[in-house]
Amino acid sequence: NAFIQEYFGELYTPWRWYEKQDIIKKGQKEGKLSSELPDFYNIMLERHKYDPDGYDVLFVDPISKGTYCSRFSHSCSPNCSTVAMVADGKYVVGMYALKNIGYKEELTFDYNSVTESEKEWRAAVCLCGSAKCRGSFLSFANANTFTQIINKEHSFVDRTHSIYYS
Repeated sequence: NAFIQEYFGELYTPWRWYEKQDIIKKGQKEGKLSSELPDFYNIMLERHKYDPDGYDVLFVDPISKGTYCSRFSHSCSPNCSTVAMVADGKYVVGMYALKNIGYKEELTFDYNSVTESEKEWRAAVCLCGSAKCRGSFLSFANANTFTQIINKEHSFVDRTHSIYYS
């Protein structure tokens, strides 16, 4: 649980973040920007529901103002993790060790990123080499994702009991 470094970056509100992403996609369609899988280092930070400014999601983009921890590689069995907290009235994202990390051992964390693009998902090949490797550093979200998770994690009887109990 050792603290490694704070995850710095520019903060974006959702509407501003998606506006930026739309501009990037437009540039890719017009051939002004590369259409290859983009580099992304952003983290979604959830403001607490009791925050005086109200509940919301913020995007932390460390592309130009980040620290070295924003460049950690992905691993399906990471040795680090991000922790969101409030310090001195400000939201902070910290990178913490999940286990003892040896000298010259690569620092990694699970990106936990999702895409709705099958092309992007197929291009995001994971190279972590861990025994628990999922094969991609992105998760693919489509119309069947929720149903697949429900069917995998909950039997018909369990689902019926949950509905009846609620």
